[in-house]
Amino acid sequence: MPTPPLSVPPSLLLLGAGWLGHALAESLAADGRRVTTVRHSSHTAVAGGTAVAFDLAELGRIDARPVELPPALRGHDVVIAALVPTDGGGDDDQDVRPAAAAAAAVRIANESGARVLCWVSSTAVYGYEHGEEVTEASPRHGHCPVVAALREAEDVILSAASAALCVGVVRVADLYGPGRDPAPRYRHVPAPGGRSAQWQNFAWRDDVVAAIRLWTSHAMSDGSGATLPSVMNVADGTPLTMSECVRLVAQADGRRLVLSPDAADASHTNQRIRVDALRALGWVPAVPNLRVGLLRLGYARLALDAQPYGPQTAEVRAFLRALAALDADEHARVLERWKHHSGTTAFSRADRVLAETMVRVNREVERDSAAGPLLQMMRADSGADDGASLDPIAEPALAAQMAIVLRDVLPQVTYDTLIASMASIVPRTDAT
Repeated sequence: MPTPPLSVPPSLLLLGAGWLGHALAESLAADGRRVTTVRHSSHTAVAGGTAVAFDLAELGRIDARPVELPPALRGHDVVIAALVPTDGGGDDDQDVRPAAAAAAAVRIANESGARVLCWVSSTAVYGYEHGEEVTEASPRHGHCPVVAALREAEDVILSAASAALCVGVVRVADLYGPGRDPAPRYRHVPAPGGRSAQWQNFAWRDDVVAAIRLWTSHAMSDGSGATLPSVMNVADGTPLTMSECVRLVAQADGRRLVLSPDAADASHTNQRIRVDALRALGWVPAVPNLRVGLLRLGYARLALDAQPYGPQTAEVRAFLRALAALDADEHARVLERWKHHSGTTAFSRADRVLAETMVRVNREVERDSAAGPLLQMMRADSGADDGASLDPIAEPALAAQMAIVLRDVLPQVTYDTLIASMASIVPRTDAT
C-alpha cells in the first residue's frame, strides 16, 4: 500500500534518542525531514537536526510549579516517543514512569500543534504464558508492575486521540540489531525441560524503524487517521521456541550444544506475536527470522549461500550417501520398522511439528533442494514421474531427511521420532 509523498517535509520531534530512537531519527533526517531529538542528557544531533537535553519528568511536577516547554519542543508535525524501558536496558529516560512519560508526550504533542503522535510500547503488555497466538485485538493480560505501568501508559496515549491528533501505539517484540546481540541469552540456558517449547518473538531494529515510518507517513497523509489501526504489533512474524533459539545460537557459534543448569530464563512470556495490522499497510520485515538477523550480525557459520540444504548440508549429503549404499537386508528392516512406526500417534504428531517448523523458520527452499536428489535416487523408473514408481523406502527416507534439514531447530523427541525407521544410517552430530 504505497504512501504518497508529502509536499512539505514534516518536522518531527523524537522523544528518547536512545538505541532505537537515534536510529529512527537518523533514518528520518536522511530523507530531508527536520528532526529534533530529546533526551534527559546532552547528546549529538542528527544531520541537519537539533538535539535538546530536557528532563521529561519536569512536566509531571506541575503541582510544584508550571513548566513551560522549551521553544525547540514546539511547532512539530509529528511527535514520536521511544521512551519505554526494555529488557535490554532501556532506550532512554528510565527514571520516568511510563504513564507520566505518556502524559508528557501528549502535552508536548498538543502544545506543539502536532497532527500525529506515535508511542513505542512493548508486546509484553499481552502477558500470555501458554503459547497463545496474539493479535492486536487480544486482551492485555500482563499483571506484573512493569507491564501494568506500560498498559497504563498506552491508555493515556490512546485516550488522547482527537480530530486534531492521530495517535498510534507500536508494540515491539524483543528488539535486536547492530550493537544489540541476542545470542548471549541463549548460549547457556537451563536444561529447558517443559520450557523447551516456550515461544520467543524478535524484532530487528531497522524493521521497527520502517514500521514507525510507514505508520506515521500514512497518518500524515490520512489526516484524521480514521482508516489507520491505532495499535500495531512489530515482530518478524517468525516466533521460535526456546529450544530452536538455543540450537540456532549453538550452530551460529560452531559449538556443541551446551545446557547450563544455573542460568536465568530468557523470557517472561510465552506467546506468538502476529503482525496483521502492519502487514495490512504493506509492511514486510527485511529480517524475517532470527537466523537472517544473526547472519547480519556477522555469524558467518549460518551463511546459507554455501549450504544448499541449510545448516545441516553436510549431514544431508552423508545421509544420501548412506542411503545409496543401503544393502537389501537393511532395506527390508527399514520397511518393517516403517510399517509399524508410521501409523502411530507419535509419528503423526512429529510430522505436524515438522511441517509447522519448516514454514516457521523459512526453510522451504532448503526442503525442496534436499528432496530433489533423494526422490531422483528413489525412482525405480527414471523416466516416470508418478509416485507409484518410487521405491517404498522413499517415505521413511524422506521423513528422516526432512528431520535432518531441521535438525538444529526441531525438539529432540520430534527428531528422534522422524528418523526412527532409518536411525541406523542417519549420521550423528555433536548435538545428538
